[in-house]
Amino acid sequence: MEFLADYSFMDLFWIGLSLFLTGMSKGGFPVGAIALPILILMWPAQANAARAAVGFMLPMLCLMDIIALFFYRRHVLWGRLIYLMPATIFGVTIASYLFVSDSAVISVSDRALKLLIGLLGIVFVIYFAAKKWILNHIHASQPNWSKGMIFGIGAGVTSTLAHAAGPVMQMYLLPQQLEKKKFAGTSCAFFWMLNLIKVIPFTVTGRIQPEGLKLGAVLLPVIPLGVALGWWLTHKTEQKHYTVLIYAVLLITSVTLILKAF
Repeated sequence: MEFLADYSFMDLFWIGLSLFLTGMSKGGFPVGAIALPILILMWPAQANAARAAVGFMLPMLCLMDIIALFFYRRHVLWGRLIYLMPATIFGVTIASYLFVSDSAVISVSDRALKLLIGLLGIVFVIYFAAKKWILNHIHASQPNWSKGMIFGIGAGVTSTLAHAAGPVMQMYLLPQQLEKKKFAGTSCAFFWMLNLIKVIPFTVTGRIQPEGLKLGAVLLPVIPLGVALGWWLTHKTEQKHYTVLIYAVLLITSVTLILKAF
C-alpha cells in the first residue's frame, strides 16, 4: 500500500467517484459521460493526465462490463450488434496503428478529437429534439450493414483514443427506439466486447500500468455498488424520463468536450 502515499484523500475521492459514476452508467443509468472528464481534471499527475486516466480506466471498464452484463444478460439484443462488430474491430485496429502505438502514423490532438465528438453529439441531439418535440414524429430506424460500418468504425476509433464511444453508440441505438432494459443490455454487451478487444493494443503499447492496476484494486468496492445503483435506478425510471435523461447527458457531454477543446 506504499504507492497510496502518492495520492491524497481528495485524489482517491475523485478517482473513486469517477469509477462509481461509470459503474452507474454500466448499470444502465446514463451518468458515466462525465466520469472521464472528472478523472482527467482531478488526476494527480497533470502532465500526462489524459493518457494515464484513459489507461487506468480500461481494466476497470472491463470489470464493470462483466458485472453489468450479469444484470442485463436476458435483455441483450445480440442481433443488433452483428452489424457493428466487424467494423468496430477494424476501427480499434486502425486507431491503435495510426494514433496510439509508439510508431503512430498520424498525430491527432486531443482538442481536435474532443471538438469533433462534441459537435456530432450536439447535431444528434438537435436532430432528434426537432423530430420528437417540434415535428412530434420520429420513425424507428432499424440497423443495417451500412450503419453498422459507419458507427462501428466510429465507436472503435473514439473508444480506443479516449473511451468516448458513448455518443456514437447512442446515435446507433436510440433511433431504434428500444425499450430501456433492452437499450441498456445491448449497450452493455457491445462495450463488453469492445473493451475486451482494446485490452490487446493497450497492453502492447504500455497504456495499462501496474500502478494503475493496484490503485484500481484498492477502489474496487465502488464498482459493484455503482453498477447495482445504476441498475436499480433504471428500473425505477419511466421510459420517457429515461430517454430524456440520455439526451440531457449526451448534450452535457458534448458541450463539455467542446469547451475542453478550447
